[in-house]
Amino acid sequence: MMLKHVRAVLLLAASLGLQCSFASAAGFVEPPVFRSFNGLLDLLVIAKPKSVSSIAFSPPGGGPPINPVGWVYEICPRAKAPQNVCPGGSATVSDYGGARLALQKGDLLKIRLVNMLPSLDPIKVTHSSDPGGANLPLNLTNLHTHGLVVEARAPSPSNPTFGDDIFVEIYNSANGAPAPQPHGHGPVVKDYVDYQIVIPANHPSGAYWFHPHVHGLASNQISSGMAGIISIGQAADYVSGDVGSTPFPEDQVRHLILKDIQVLAAGNIQFPNGSANVVNGEVLSDPQDPAFCNQLPASVSEVRHGSCPGVNVPGDNDYAGGVWYFTVNGQQYPTIPVSEPDGEIWRLTNASASNTYDLQLVDDATQKPMIMQLISVDGVSVDVPPATDEASVQIMGGGRFKVVPCPATARFSSAPVCVTQFAMMPSARAELWVTYRDGQGRVAPPPKGATATLKTIGITTGLAGVGDPWPAVDLAKVQFAQSGLRLFTAEGLQLKGDALAANRPRGIFYAANPTAAGAPPPPGCKPLAAGHRRRIFYGLVDPYNNPNLFGLGYEEVDEHGAVVAGTQKAVAAFDPTQDSVCLPLGPGQTPVHETWEIVNLATENHNFHIHQTKFRFVDAAAPADSPLAKSIDPEIGAGVMEDNVPLPIAVANNSNVGDNQNGYCTIDQWRSGECSMTPLVVDIPFSQLGDFVYHCHILEHEDGGMMARIQVVPSPY
Repeated sequence: MMLKHVRAVLLLAASLGLQCSFASAAGFVEPPVFRSFNGLLDLLVIAKPKSVSSIAFSPPGGGPPINPVGWVYEICPRAKAPQNVCPGGSATVSDYGGARLALQKGDLLKIRLVNMLPSLDPIKVTHSSDPGGANLPLNLTNLHTHGLVVEARAPSPSNPTFGDDIFVEIYNSANGAPAPQPHGHGPVVKDYVDYQIVIPANHPSGAYWFHPHVHGLASNQISSGMAGIISIGQAADYVSGDVGSTPFPEDQVRHLILKDIQVLAAGNIQFPNGSANVVNGEVLSDPQDPAFCNQLPASVSEVRHGSCPGVNVPGDNDYAGGVWYFTVNGQQYPTIPVSEPDGEIWRLTNASASNTYDLQLVDDATQKPMIMQLISVDGVSVDVPPATDEASVQIMGGGRFKVVPCPATARFSSAPVCVTQFAMMPSARAELWVTYRDGQGRVAPPPKGATATLKTIGITTGLAGVGDPWPAVDLAKVQFAQSGLRLFTAEGLQLKGDALAANRPRGIFYAANPTAAGAPPPPGCKPLAAGHRRRIFYGLVDPYNNPNLFGLGYEEVDEHGAVVAGTQKAVAAFDPTQDSVCLPLGPGQTPVHETWEIVNLATENHNFHIHQTKFRFVDAAAPADSPLAKSIDPEIGAGVMEDNVPLPIAVANNSNVGDNQNGYCTIDQWRSGECSMTPLVVDIPFSQLGDFVYHCHILEHEDGGMMARIQVVPSPY
């Protein structure tokens, strides 16, 4: 099954009519690239405001178009940036659409991150009144390299830089100095921080990204544009043609960064902390409102090329005259020409704060979704054993892909996985092979003028009234102009996936950590007992009458399915001073595999995301030679590995859940069967040291408390 959802047309009257900004289809532009050289990429990255030149908002009532002010990463080589200032000219990029950092295995990534963000109106910062949130209007920031399997290292006397450590906050001294706060999120540093992140030599090749991760502000900053992407290695590391094993050319790989931004017309908006006036062209960043526009077009005349028009939401805010823009690499509805006979690999990143994209590539002639071959999920290339059934593949992918038979007869060492639809919740990445196919889904030369539309078809993430109704929008036009002989593909691509390689003896989830040295663990930090598993609950904090106070609960379960006494923790909002989980690496500093159950207590979808590692799905009924088996076979591999996955909704058999609990069950109601939800069971390999987190990557929920801390320490022997 796909992500469980209800589709609905929101028939909301907009007295001003349908005002929308239409963009002509410009040619697709790749994100600007900064590449490592001789094992090093050393950059100055400045977080700052900048007008978005690719978006022209037409204010209601006339007047010149307005370029809304977003927040960007201005990036330049650090050698060219004395005094923490990037030079003018081609050495510097400050692009709303996002830049790409191109790294190789074994590289050192060095970043000096400078905070030049503006201060904020406390009314427009949802969590400024939360415990420890008084400094959020200063617009603190930091950096997280999402998906990288790297050390979450804190500074030390011998190395004062940070690894991929989110427990630091940088303030812009021009906005004033922060006051001491309870529930501190780590050191608060003036103006800039230096990061040094080593990419392990056995790191998977693929697509990753970077973004800020200050608790309480992540939604504001990502909604305003602060995100870029990272690539490790080349597609040729794991992809070749099915004819002659020719490595896939890097110049036939596209990177598509999906961002959305809500731009307001002048008026008065009700924020969680009170009402405030807004001006024409102002960006609504906290929180983004899924009801900003109708989920589906109100009529056939409403064409949504990269945007949808704001509406008046009865009983809520009047967004009429505003526009919600959906961009690809910062461009509104670009044209993507597919001209190479062997097609292209598309690397897609959902860099939205909260929006879920339900994507299809629809053939304009037949209005049917086209088949694409799935190459990679969340930066790890798939490796599915031949003859694996589609139902198992669907489970491996977390139910987010609509898997269909691949119309291929050739022999493939890894079974090709074909999809026609894929739901990408915030932070998800996917790589797909895109080439023209005929009405039967077979690879074929395109007819003259063949086109398709990349679109998100609209999705409600949960029950109506509880889940968020994300809109349908056309994202890009695709022109198939392939001619000539295919040089290395006949029916598909051959994969040597890292989902296999990462779990073999030299892989990052098998081999010993080369930087870890034996040390006594902290008090109470011990391995999970044999046969035991951890159970994580996604829910609301008691008394359940605040729909915005999210949290996570925890307990340990023994080999018989019984809860281990003394391990239970009620659903609670994030406390950065407390570890929910602590564990040492295995003997000889080898990775430790744990089984976790994830229980969603909500009648809306959340997603499970964990830093510094990946996970795979486990099925107790799977045979030992399946990637779904409880214990991984290094000769079989994991099939599909991921770092975020949608959580199916709970089914409430108690009316009190909807009437008085905002659609959220309690743990006791789940135990008694008053609410039913079959836990998702995953195997998680821990190979990296440090303090990091797991959380919901819908950032409204993460900022609202749906996050917990985990610590991994060296083995004592």
